[in-house]
Amino acid sequence: MISLYIPGNSLVHRAPAGLKLLVLALTALVSFLIPPSYPAAVVFVLLPILGYLVAQLPLRLLVTDLLRLSFLLVFLVVTQLIFLDPVHAATNTARLISIILLAQVLTRTTEISGIVATTEKLFGPLRRFGANPEKIGLALGLMLNSVGTLSAVINQVREAQRARGVRIAPWSWAVPVLVLSLKHADDLGDALTARGLD
Repeated sequence: MISLYIPGNSLVHRAPAGLKLLVLALTALVSFLIPPSYPAAVVFVLLPILGYLVAQLPLRLLVTDLLRLSFLLVFLVVTQLIFLDPVHAATNTARLISIILLAQVLTRTTEISGIVATTEKLFGPLRRFGANPEKIGLALGLMLNSVGTLSAVINQVREAQRARGVRIAPWSWAVPVLVLSLKHADDLGDALTARGLD
């Protein structure tokens, strides 16, 4: 698994993984309860900036993460403007991008092993009902990690195309991104199988 963790000594780094997961979940939940408006969209934009600052992560990293999400950002805006008014489109897009970036803060300040261990403890009582807390924890860790991994793959393809002088357009990067993503998933599956997980 590709680790996005960046060592540090910030308040966010020192906070327990469980607390960070709880804050992320509550933030996402509350964000969906806020009615669409331009002020709400502005708040959603400011939240990740605050998160990166408190976590003492470089703002250039936030810019890089945003650039990696640029195609998703454009896709969300265009598709929502087709069906929704500008206020709803702006709010929904800002909300989703904000949650993704806050999840990035979590994965950059928390080792995946910590996320997995916390989730295992949380779902431990469900073992009596046949659930497998270890697999649930691993699945959550993989899900959070995949956000950054996919962003890195998109950025890798864009940089390669830019170096070759290829015009960057959705149809020119979609196939390479899909191929690299499937290869990553296949390699990850082989690694999990080798460790006795299926």
